Amino acid sequence: MTEINVGIGELKVSSDKDSVIVTRGLGSCVAVCLYDRIAKIAGMAHIMLPSDNGRDADHSARFADTGVPRLFEAMVKAGANPKFMVAKIAGGARMFDLPGGSQLLEIGARNCKAVIAALESLKLSLAAADTGKDYGRTVELSVASGELRVKAIGRGVTII
Repeated sequence: MTEINVGIGELKVSSDKDSVIVTRGLGSCVAVCLYDRIAKIAGMAHIMLPSDNGRDADHSARFADTGVPRLFEAMVKAGANPKFMVAKIAGGARMFDLPGGSQLLEIGARNCKAVIAALESLKLSLAAADTGKDYGRTVELSVASGELRVKAIGRGVTII
């Protein structure tokens, strides 16, 4: 099995059925996974922040408002049909809990909300999610099946 690693702010697409697309260390970041179940094409973006506010075109995969559409476009370019695409997401945790709370601490929830809005604007429904809570995750997307394995230390593996 070949691993295709997705770093922070990156996106990757594959049709190699002997591969798995992986991103590690999701805290408040969100892994957006798209899968065409007919063409067997998979893609993943590691979203860091909700919006780039038009400031960072060179790194647009980092942001929900630009990264999700870029992932969608890359999937279509690779031969995926939007009619057969499903979306799954994981991550968006609240990693720190400081006294007094702060909107800055809610970046995971804001990332999830922005990702879902971006998916809705592309008319893609969310098939599954493993988001929130207070722990990090590693995710693996199977190109052959579209199965998303979510791993968390001390919590085992969840398949969505």
